[in-house]
Amino acid sequence: MVIGNGFFSDTEQDALLEMTERSHCEVRRCVFPTASKIVYYISRRGDIYGTQMVQGKRLTRTKKAAEGGHSKRKNGGLTARMQSGPKREQYLPLEWLTYCTFTLKRWEPEPLPLTFINGNSKDVRPENLRLPEKQIPQEWSEHMKDYSEIYQHDFNRVCESVKWWCGIDKEDAKDIVQNTFVWLMTDGYREQFNVAIWTYWSRKRGLDFIYRWALKYAELNEDTHPGSMGVRCEIDIFHLQKGEKRARYLELWAQGHTPTEIAEMTGSTCGNVGSSVTRSIQFLQKYFRHEKELLRP
Repeated sequence: MVIGNGFFSDTEQDALLEMTERSHCEVRRCVFPTASKIVYYISRRGDIYGTQMVQGKRLTRTKKAAEGGHSKRKNGGLTARMQSGPKREQYLPLEWLTYCTFTLKRWEPEPLPLTFINGNSKDVRPENLRLPEKQIPQEWSEHMKDYSEIYQHDFNRVCESVKWWCGIDKEDAKDIVQNTFVWLMTDGYREQFNVAIWTYWSRKRGLDFIYRWALKYAELNEDTHPGSMGVRCEIDIFHLQKGEKRARYLELWAQGHTPTEIAEMTGSTCGNVGSSVTRSIQFLQKYFRHEKELLRP
């Protein structure tokens, strides 16, 4: 059913098909985090749709992008007014929404100045966007040469430390240690670099890797039983904390449901679900950072 600038649909899949037909291109769920009742979708060319449940059916409305005057953008691009929570709105560069959704596939809260390949700031397709190349000063290029001996001499030792400390396999440890070294040489502790700092930040990133991987546990293992489907994680993250309701809320959230949908499914309120999920994530972050004994092989 069409109504005004929107339409009703029985299921989320029906709504997605209608949005795809209207946009004539791929449409995905927007990665912009929101605690409101509205769920956002965005097409590759920047069409934004807001959906919400109304009397048991999904109402989808088209949102128009505005000229970039709201955020005083110098390039005169397009912005989108997004609702991040009850009575909370913010204007975001439209190209940043498409770039995060289709290219990064995750949300980064601080927009970076993207470059438009064809020079048109209104063309927000992800294939027309790229991040500006990071220029490394010449003096730091010289430092990289100076530290190459440290890298070759201590790389394996740092890898073994991260592997033992975080309980991850050797290949993951190598990737983390390599990325940490590059970060320290470009954006981190360049002047104070030493093996101890390299080891510290590699371990820290290793624990972050474990935490992020644990939150994907539900996506890899639908029945949440440890050890099935070849999953390496042997911890049921949903029941680490007390309370069946909190475990259920977190499990549904990890499966991709919004707080509003979880509230409707469990008979609770959106506020209770949102606060419970937030506390659960904070608990898990603290658990996987500090309960290292459970993470060691």
